[in-house]
Amino acid sequence: MENIVKQKINQAPSAPGVYIFKNQKNKPLYIGKANNLKNRLSSYLKNPDPRINKIMANSSDIDIIITNSDTEALTLEESLIKLHKPKYNIRLKDDKKFPYLKITTQEEFPRIFFTRNLKQDGSLIFGPYTSARALRQTRDALCKIFKLASCNKDFTKPIPRPCLSAYIGRCSAPCVRKISREEYQSLVKKAIKFLKGESDELAKAIEERMWDYAKKENFEAAKILRDELFAIRRITQRQKIVTNDGVNRDVIGFARSGVHATACLFRIRENRLISKEIYHLKIPKNEIDENIISTFIRLIYTHISFLPEEIIVAKEPSDWEIQKKWFEEKGVRIKLAVPSKIELKNLLGWAEKNAETELAGVVIAKKTPTPIIELQNILRLEKPPRWIEAFDISNLKEKFAVGASVAFYDGKPNKKLYRHYRIKRVKGQNDFAMIQEIVARRLDDIKSNNQMPDILLIDGGKAQQNAALEVIKKIDLPISVFAIAKRSDQLYYPDGRVVSLPSLSRSVVLLKRIRDEAHRFAITYHRKVRTRGLITSLLDNIPGIGKKRKIILLKHFGSIEAIKKAGEEDIAKVSGISKKIARIIYEALHQ
Repeated sequence: MENIVKQKINQAPSAPGVYIFKNQKNKPLYIGKANNLKNRLSSYLKNPDPRINKIMANSSDIDIIITNSDTEALTLEESLIKLHKPKYNIRLKDDKKFPYLKITTQEEFPRIFFTRNLKQDGSLIFGPYTSARALRQTRDALCKIFKLASCNKDFTKPIPRPCLSAYIGRCSAPCVRKISREEYQSLVKKAIKFLKGESDELAKAIEERMWDYAKKENFEAAKILRDELFAIRRITQRQKIVTNDGVNRDVIGFARSGVHATACLFRIRENRLISKEIYHLKIPKNEIDENIISTFIRLIYTHISFLPEEIIVAKEPSDWEIQKKWFEEKGVRIKLAVPSKIELKNLLGWAEKNAETELAGVVIAKKTPTPIIELQNILRLEKPPRWIEAFDISNLKEKFAVGASVAFYDGKPNKKLYRHYRIKRVKGQNDFAMIQEIVARRLDDIKSNNQMPDILLIDGGKAQQNAALEVIKKIDLPISVFAIAKRSDQLYYPDGRVVSLPSLSRSVVLLKRIRDEAHRFAITYHRKVRTRGLITSLLDNIPGIGKKRKIILLKHFGSIEAIKKAGEEDIAKVSGISKKIARIIYEALHQ
């Protein structure tokens, strides 16, 4: 497989395009773009970067898509990353789609509502908003001030009466044509100006029209404009003035820790800070800052309708020339600047401090217990093993074979996730195959919930660990598998190392406790199954007692012990049991 990747890299054309590294299951691991595919891909062959080496080691194939230009490659790369969510690409945390505000300007009477669907249909898109509350407040303010429709009614069809929003003064009721198309379009234009941050210009225009109506003694129209003007001024008075040059700009500060990063975006319009948005990202461990900034700019500014005149960041992003060219092809000129003026440096520092605070807040909210941190160091993991699943099996030779899994979160048992299994797929005495069965069944169950434990712990030695590792490789899951033997207290690492565990460490005590809990749970279930099996077999061996009579007897008496204590006459009283059968049962149980 490695030869296929190298062969395709050597055959790559000297043209712009997109490349997709794929694993054995044809799943994309990393998606990238290049102005010259041959040069870019050749750099992957001998690269000291650990992340690049991981991508190459896990790749079985590579797809190459040639595009007409580097900007077309940028657009295609962004679409493919959002579609496939590759493991080694930078992406928004949890890959969630942020909500946007949409104005359907292609319609005769445009409406305003939330959307996560960024399909291009002629509508204007504003955002993204990281706070649903902020988005709702913005929408409500626009409806209150400009009386825009926010419903999903089809205005092309007759509507008998307006909805409640019209009666409480939050909608101008275009659905029943209480307002002309020209008047409504005027309101929409005002709302767009407001969203673009041009509130001063809008307020000035509204005030001029208000006085014009007042001079003409059209006091009803003047009152409506006065209410709009006061509402806009109330909002702008709450916005802090942070610059004085009138440039509409976005200031983006970053903070990072391990594989987590936080971005704080300040939107400044007409010298006012009109919004602050916080974004959490997942990043490769050794990714450079320039790539993080580049990816973030692409993620945020690809779909929105109105862009700032200037973006302030701490470092120039990689591939900025391609991104700049892409913006220009869309008819937008954006200046990107690393600040030199004190005023802008202070703003960037403020954004970075906000990003650091948000990142620290996430860490504090998910504070990890000390033993778990110790375990992370002992096991040499990239992140703390907060969720640990442990497995064990129990059988009597080849009879009554069962398995069990237990779950611990932050060092405490989570009994809702405990599972026990009857072995179904393995015949004969094969402990390793039984381990494989219960691990596979448990992971199939977990995968359906789109969540995965941090590590798996097998009660056993190297052979049991290898059995579980085979399952992990087949289903292609990035989970580390450890094994811990009972007698020697030796820990088996995924890379083949074997370490004797010290007895006093809190983290090691926790590890042994998890192993012992898996063993206890498996043994308990095995005893239950064995007892049930032995009870059933006592009745099975009695002539004339089939499944139906066995169920009737157990329902009537409750247990085999109660049947044993019953006399012959008591057994004969049970519905469906004759005196002859009762005597046979009594004699069989008292031999």
